Amino acid sequence: MNLKIGIDNYKPGWEIILKQIGVSFSQFSLSNNISPEEYSVIIITEPHTFEENKIIEKFLNAGGAVLYSDNAVVNNVFYKFKKVQFLCSKQNTSFSQIGLVDIYSTIKIPNSKDIITIDSGLSISSIEHGVNLILPFNINEFILNSNSRRKKFFAYRKELPSEIVSEVSKGKLRKIVELSLEYLHHKRDLPFVHLWHQPYIDKNLFIFRLDTDFCSKKDADEMYEICKKNDISATWFLDTESEDKLNNYATLGNQEMAIHCDKHYLYDNFDDNYNNILKADEKLKQWGISATGFAAPFGDWNCSLDNALQKMELTYSSEFALDYDDLPFYPYCNNHFSKVMQIPIHPISLGRLRRSHFNENEMLQYYIDLIKRMVKIGEPVIIYHHPHHKHFDIFDKIFQYVNSNNFSNMNMREFSKWWEERYKLKPEFQYFDDKLSIKYDSKNVFIKISTKKGYIISLKGDIQMDKIKFNQHPELVHKNDLKRIRKFHWRDILYDHESRRSKKAFK
Repeated sequence: MNLKIGIDNYKPGWEIILKQIGVSFSQFSLSNNISPEEYSVIIITEPHTFEENKIIEKFLNAGGAVLYSDNAVVNNVFYKFKKVQFLCSKQNTSFSQIGLVDIYSTIKIPNSKDIITIDSGLSISSIEHGVNLILPFNINEFILNSNSRRKKFFAYRKELPSEIVSEVSKGKLRKIVELSLEYLHHKRDLPFVHLWHQPYIDKNLFIFRLDTDFCSKKDADEMYEICKKNDISATWFLDTESEDKLNNYATLGNQEMAIHCDKHYLYDNFDDNYNNILKADEKLKQWGISATGFAAPFGDWNCSLDNALQKMELTYSSEFALDYDDLPFYPYCNNHFSKVMQIPIHPISLGRLRRSHFNENEMLQYYIDLIKRMVKIGEPVIIYHHPHHKHFDIFDKIFQYVNSNNFSNMNMREFSKWWEERYKLKPEFQYFDDKLSIKYDSKNVFIKISTKKGYIISLKGDIQMDKIKFNQHPELVHKNDLKRIRKFHWRDILYDHESRRSKKAFK
């Protein structure tokens, strides 16, 4: 049978998520019956006619699995609507690792005697006597949301760091969809198979980004020496307004140079953004620096910026106001997908920790805790720093930790090339008599196979499942006091004021 995900309607938000996860998927038609042998799970995102709902019901009764989301309506089920800022998963559920998910919108909760609660904190439910899940989110709408706001991030102390980031927790929503698909496959006693999120089977990926605004030559040299000592190839996003420093960056070996800005500001129109980036690019080329990447001042993003990046023919950009703590994707704006890949990072820099009065030990522990969590969920670690904030010894210790804990390092250009190769793949997964057949055109991308017994990361080919020794699924729980990160604090107003004042000064 095909281990393929069917979706009733191609929507850009869903395409982003399904490509990030790396499943085999296609759109299906409800004009004829569909077979559980053809699709292991189908996703319903729209209301359907009585006849089409009968086909969905027949698919379920024949042993298929269904994931309902967005505007989908389940027969004979009433819904109540609830406006929420965030949801938080419960412990000891299939979704307990998710933790807090920022929504800032309305969710749709089914209300019927036939509804079973799967995770009450996330309002995820199921219809009794069927292999199905009902998500209360409009996934497509939330993934395409480009609003931003200040958020606090968890730490084991009273005062928490904050940053202006994507309003919606897109990485968490993507993970909810991934766990939902895994849950439904396992309910059908099928393996859940998808392209692996990292370039290695037995190593974790570490990426280090540097933004050079206000950076002196001395600070840049000290940061470079720490990178060189620990064999870290970082990506430096260069502020080119101080032209006298650019020759220094051209001499740094085994480092990637990319564009930050000429004037440290993101504009709300195409012309100013394009001219700002073009000017920076021309200055870099005078020193033999050919940049393929970009990161906007203050982590801001808008469609005008994306249009400018596309005209500049840059390969990737990285803005946490659009997304953070997530896998790469191509943004959807003005009714089409961008050609410029977005690489989300963890948005809390050491400067934000310092502003929240962390001491050096707390700063180091914050990043070590983050790294450990990303390893557990199997996703790349991408952190960043401004060299003018100094504290180079902390990053020396972080790099030592990374190098002694089975990490491999890439810069952002290298990662973007690998992800582009992964993105273009159209994998095919088939399962019959405990034999899994995996086909896709790449030697550089691996797959993850998840069963009730455990998981493995493997190469493509034919795999006899009863011969496999599986790794145990990691036990992932969230902190009990996680909701405190969304409690209002007077410093939130202060930091927002500081941010507005800072942007105004650069305009």
